[in-house]
Amino acid sequence: MRIAIDGIFFQLYKTGIARVWKSLLEEWSSNNFGKHIVVLDRAETAPKVPGLWYRSVSAYNYSSIDADREMLQQVCDEESVDLFISTYYTTPVSTPSVFMAYDMIPEVLGADLDSPMWREKHHAIRHASAYIAISENTARDLVKFFPKISSKSLTAALCGVTSLFFPGSLVEVNSFREKYGISKPYFIVVGAGSSYKNTILFFQAFAQLYSRQGFDIVCTGSGALLQQEFRTYSSGSTVHMLRLSDEELRAAYSGSVALVYPSLYEGFGLPVLEAMACGCPVITCPNASIPEVAGEAALYVNDTDVNQLTNALCEVQKPDVRNILITAGLEQAKKFSWSKMANMVSSVLIEATLLPLNLKDINLIIFPDWTQAEEPLGVELEQTIRAMATHSDRSQMTLLVEASDISEEDANLLLSSVAMGLLMQEDLDVTEGPEISLVRNLGEMQWQVLFPRIQARMILEKENQQVITAVQAEGLSLCELDSLSTKRVVELRRGSWDFR
Repeated sequence: MRIAIDGIFFQLYKTGIARVWKSLLEEWSSNNFGKHIVVLDRAETAPKVPGLWYRSVSAYNYSSIDADREMLQQVCDEESVDLFISTYYTTPVSTPSVFMAYDMIPEVLGADLDSPMWREKHHAIRHASAYIAISENTARDLVKFFPKISSKSLTAALCGVTSLFFPGSLVEVNSFREKYGISKPYFIVVGAGSSYKNTILFFQAFAQLYSRQGFDIVCTGSGALLQQEFRTYSSGSTVHMLRLSDEELRAAYSGSVALVYPSLYEGFGLPVLEAMACGCPVITCPNASIPEVAGEAALYVNDTDVNQLTNALCEVQKPDVRNILITAGLEQAKKFSWSKMANMVSSVLIEATLLPLNLKDINLIIFPDWTQAEEPLGVELEQTIRAMATHSDRSQMTLLVEASDISEEDANLLLSSVAMGLLMQEDLDVTEGPEISLVRNLGEMQWQVLFPRIQARMILEKENQQVITAVQAEGLSLCELDSLSTKRVVELRRGSWDFR
């Protein structure tokens, strides 16, 4: 199994998505999944995580999209890649891909979807065979705008928070304040340069504070200059426009009166999570994914209500309110981890490498002994396929045929011969079901993901015991051919099936 990850986002931006992918790569470098990935390093911009394999590729340019796809396909072919995932909307020509949705901001807020970036996003969505969203809300919005996406192909894998974010010490906070000349208590805002962050609401509310001249404002994650309209509302207070390292951001959160984050839309909302992990009270709006992240550990305001936000700025200064928010925020932050997200994403990627198996509600597997004479082998295959092809639930079934000890061509030739024989002699058309798929050369992690999808192992007279032992298939439920006709497909719960 080989999975290519295009590190394009590290070339383009250094914002939250870069944090997501750097965190995932670090998690994977410490487990077996890291051995199966190759990071495509755009112009040497990807973070070099020890233990991972990198391949240098050319920088991305929106003016040469077709050439880039051809280049990616060539790399996928040379690296024997089974699956491709991009950090930001690129695709190869034909290698199967998984799409990761960070947000649907351009679609929800009415951006120009004809711009090259968003055209590429939509192409990547159409190209993908499976989907990951970084919040439940983003998953819902993705399906809203692309209703052909099946819920079975979409997984929500929520972001985590790095161990660097925890309540900083008083020494750390004081050192931060001294370095940047912050002499007063301060509110912190993130991403003020993006209109959907709705930072104007904070400045308007701040202007109404009777005690506003007793506070400073720290703006991070945006440009170096404060917009003129914001200056109008912050007259008399110092606004610090800062670019901070993670360690400095931890200190900034830890010493802040509150993070004020009145965003109109978020794909996840990492600043909310990171602030809570640092013991920083959060004032935000109950929009999009934010309630998934903040839970009940934040003060919520309407995203157009200046007076309500002004009241929240006052409320958060009360010691009892602060203590409640800090305690609740620290507990809420514990629910999120990069390890959990990394495990979910890797599982989706591994499952996507199994899509060629065409798994259905009921999946049965056989382990033929391909070394036996062709005639008895053909008889066993014929008996198995006939039993499934005459089953009333055959359209819901896939027969998996383990075939690692025979060439794919020879295995397909034998199966085709059996199917043709059933059609000619018994007028039994196996194209009506079940699906028949060869299982070849799967890795340990692929077997681990596949086993829970298999309802039973069909017992043959002669089986490849060596492979059964090697892949640890002894634990699968067993099914005799004679009892197959008495079993029926049963839905245990939505999306979960059994064969009884």
